[in-house]
Amino acid sequence: MATNNSRKTKAERVADSRARARQMQEQQRRRERRNRTIAIWGTIGAVVLVVGLVIAFVLTRGSQDIPDQGRAASTANQQGGVVMTGAQELGEPEDGLGGEVDAAAVDVPEEATDQQPESVPGAEAPADGEPAQIVVYADFNCSYCADFEQANHSYLQGLIAEGEATVEYRMLGFLDNPGTGNYSSRAAAASYCVAEESPESYDAFVSDVFASFSQKSGAGLSDEELTEMASAAGADVSSCIEDNTYRPMVKYTTAKAQEAGVRGTPTVFVNGKNWAVEGQDQSFQDFTDAQLGGE
Repeated sequence: MATNNSRKTKAERVADSRARARQMQEQQRRRERRNRTIAIWGTIGAVVLVVGLVIAFVLTRGSQDIPDQGRAASTANQQGGVVMTGAQELGEPEDGLGGEVDAAAVDVPEEATDQQPESVPGAEAPADGEPAQIVVYADFNCSYCADFEQANHSYLQGLIAEGEATVEYRMLGFLDNPGTGNYSSRAAAASYCVAEESPESYDAFVSDVFASFSQKSGAGLSDEELTEMASAAGADVSSCIEDNTYRPMVKYTTAKAQEAGVRGTPTVFVNGKNWAVEGQDQSFQDFTDAQLGGE
């Protein structure tokens, strides 16, 4: 015979109903919190995306806004190189650029090659009795260039001081990147600013900028930091850097390097001979000593 013991009382049924109602309310609150979280993160993601697109647009546009034509550096030769003839002295170019450069007028090959150039314009053996000629194609955001400078700066300065060689820098924008605000070109342009405003500060500035590479890990320096570094070297070039005065000059020098077949940095010539071609098994200093010794 069945009993009524398994039947719930009215009070129990009410309690169960309230418990189920509370459970449903809690589930609804959880769903609402989850939906709010999704909405919030969706909004944050959209904002981050928009900000990123705006930054990329501004940086890219900043590069595109640099004209091909612009003021030429009076300290630079036809290839865009600046020649150090002393620790605090720059040579006056025999083949100056005049008042303006035009990167678009340079005949850059449509197809690049990985082959190293055996020679480049303006790099040649010196006349008898003249100092050796060292030409360095470099990029301020190139780790190998920074290593080259660190390993060889004192050696190069010694050659200059003893009158054994001149050292010419052709600073390029090969490694421009919107993420660094096209640092390679900004730093190269700043070096032209220093060469024009304070030639005696050029070597110190170039050396200091390369030395900063390891500290910045390739992120580059801001225009403000470049200005401060130039000031520390003895050059007031704030307006020159801010106005992008020599950015077209960097475009020109980069184009001339490409025209000459230079595809990477550092590319170094000693008395017209490419270290990477004729001194593959030698350190730069051994290779240079051999050229200076006439071997």
